Amino acid sequence: MLIENKNFLRIKHRDLLNELKSTPRDTNISVIEKSKNGLPTIKTEIDSQYKYIHSKYDPSAEADRLVDYFECEESRDHIIVFGFGLGYHLQSLMQKHPDFSFTIYEPDLDVFNTMLNTIKLDEIFDRKKLSFITRKNLEQKIHELQTIYNHNIQVFSLPFYERYYNGELHELYKLVVTSLKNQKGRLVTNVSFQQRWTVNAIKNIPAVLRTPNILKDVNTDCFKDQTAIIVAAGPSLNYEYENLKYIKENKQAYIFSVGSAINSLIEHDILPDAACTYDPTEKNQIVFKSIKEKNIKDVPLIFGSTVGYETLENYPGNMLHMITNQDTVTPVLLDKDKDIQIVFDAPSIAVVTFQLLTKLGFSQIILVGQNLAYEKNKMYADGISYAPETITNKMIPTQNVYGEEVFTDEGFSRMKDQLEQYISLVDNIKVYNTTKGGARIKGASFIPLEKLIHQDYLEKNTVESEWDYIKDKTHQNYHSKNILSLYKAKIELQSLIIEANKVIDQCKAISINNTHNLEKKLVKFDKLFKKVKKNKYYITIIGPMIRVQTEQLVNQSKKVRLETDMDKRLSLIDNYFGAYLLEIESHISLVEPHMKELIEDIENNNVENEILYKDY
Repeated sequence: MLIENKNFLRIKHRDLLNELKSTPRDTNISVIEKSKNGLPTIKTEIDSQYKYIHSKYDPSAEADRLVDYFECEESRDHIIVFGFGLGYHLQSLMQKHPDFSFTIYEPDLDVFNTMLNTIKLDEIFDRKKLSFITRKNLEQKIHELQTIYNHNIQVFSLPFYERYYNGELHELYKLVVTSLKNQKGRLVTNVSFQQRWTVNAIKNIPAVLRTPNILKDVNTDCFKDQTAIIVAAGPSLNYEYENLKYIKENKQAYIFSVGSAINSLIEHDILPDAACTYDPTEKNQIVFKSIKEKNIKDVPLIFGSTVGYETLENYPGNMLHMITNQDTVTPVLLDKDKDIQIVFDAPSIAVVTFQLLTKLGFSQIILVGQNLAYEKNKMYADGISYAPETITNKMIPTQNVYGEEVFTDEGFSRMKDQLEQYISLVDNIKVYNTTKGGARIKGASFIPLEKLIHQDYLEKNTVESEWDYIKDKTHQNYHSKNILSLYKAKIELQSLIIEANKVIDQCKAISINNTHNLEKKLVKFDKLFKKVKKNKYYITIIGPMIRVQTEQLVNQSKKVRLETDMDKRLSLIDNYFGAYLLEIESHISLVEPHMKELIEDIENNNVENEILYKDY
């Protein structure tokens, strides 16, 4: 390997360098020879015959023709180049698209090694615009690229690689499409909930402080080696009410309702041992409207700390909480000396509840009403008045528990994928799927619920009815200094924003020709912006509320770094970073009433804090 290439990889791609070092190289497989016009070309052995990666006559002209033929879609700004060879096509792509960045995926490491012994990357390509991926880190890197460039990615491949590495190319396309779908799903989720997660976390802190943490404050010995049932609201729940009544009456398993299933169970006179909820939307309160109106006090509510705060208002029964990973506020305000277990956000409360039950020590988990597919165009069991009347989502075929084809949609499919992922992570827990006609769930054997009841899968009298009883109602240690520190950080953040905006204005007032002063100001702005990103109030409160804007800025900042025209660069900084600072300011104002409300609640319940917050 040429020393210049070795140094380049050592600095930028050490993992790739180590992989190349550990890969045995056969110098006879890939061979460099001169083309008819004198430029080097490369051929490699495929099925005992040498095949040329580039033209053996004029590899440069061939590359130009291929690039001219390549239709780059509008709005794209990053290209994954599948197959590198000697890089003639990359030279042509860089000339035709000077504002683009590129990632190289060479599936044949022997070809790659031969190239590194032939051409100097630094002399031909702009390494600021160049990165590499390999088979070993392909999935991870595709995810990273999607995070940076969103959907603005396109794949370019040479005919040689399309023919002889079709499987690897197909895998690449599949990963790009899958990653894009996941990225879009995450983007939609963040757009929908990024503000609500933080607002809910703030407004729910009083409830969190006054309720036990189910993973810390409850004696979980009663759950050890026992059976839990997760009851969802799929259409197959209609077949299971008598079975669930029998289980409840004989105390054979702890019944946890998830989402809307609580209403179907109540309508059939079945009170679960707990209802679980985490939905951050305002509409989530509708699910518990009936239980509040009927003043049912015998169903404990286990809520995620970022649940829609309206859900908790006037709940008649006992409440317990679990901290979710979307909650960046509560862990900062609680006693940091205590371990805080969290549950991870998921597309479905059933998946969140599955995580919870595995942490509580259950040895068997039974899924009921977890259809994850449609049954005769129905997606909910009877008794749910707010269920949609029509199905409008795009149908996807899948296999049900009987091996028959049924239809699902992307939302249900994501839920199933995550549930299967969590099931695969637990070795010591048996998981049964009793959902008649529902989608097949990998890792969960299908056994009808009546068979589990009557064939000794479930023992009688194993449920403790008062498992949620806590004598000490003060469950969380709250430190006043934590919120005082957060308040001080807010003041500092506001000062940093004022100073950063002032520097932007100063830059616009300086002559473009005065590059020395401009560079000094830009260095100052960069330092201020880094302080903004490290500020405690930004990290805890504001940053989580503007996740989408932050990802957008990451993408935009690449354009700023690559822009060499100082006038255009200043304009980009003003447009991109100025707008982002404005977002921070507006979200400080947005969350301020909720923070004041929290302070007042704490003052009313803790006299010693009064002097600390009177000027908030």
